[in-house]
Amino acid sequence: VTSDGKHIVSGSHEKTIKVWNLNTGKEERTLKGHNEYVRAVAVTLNGKYIVSGSSDKTIKVWNLETGKAERTLKGHTDWIRAVAVTSDSKRIVSGSVDKTRFGTWIPGRRSAPLRDTLISSSP
Repeated sequence: VTSDGKHIVSGSHEKTIKVWNLNTGKEERTLKGHNEYVRAVAVTLNGKYIVSGSSDKTIKVWNLETGKAERTLKGHTDWIRAVAVTSDSKRIVSGSVDKTRFGTWIPGRRSAPLRDTLISSSP
């Protein structure tokens, strides 16, 4: 659910993300770009971005206003089960079947470099 309470976001086995109007219950937009099931979605606290994780082993960062994927993050070796965004909207954390967590900077300052880190959850 977006922080303003106006929209809900869902992922599907149809490889899409849907944005729904919470007041009317109607679909407002379908985002396409993943090649496999979308298994996890999150919305930044500022309501500007949607983050999605998929069976295609990628994380996508979508502009909620335009519906366009602004970045595709790669690094997992198996499907992604969970995504979350930190409260400052600067980092994404994801969990994957490959037993790693992935943290990275998300859009806002396009000139800033990505700092991708894979951290194993196994001893």
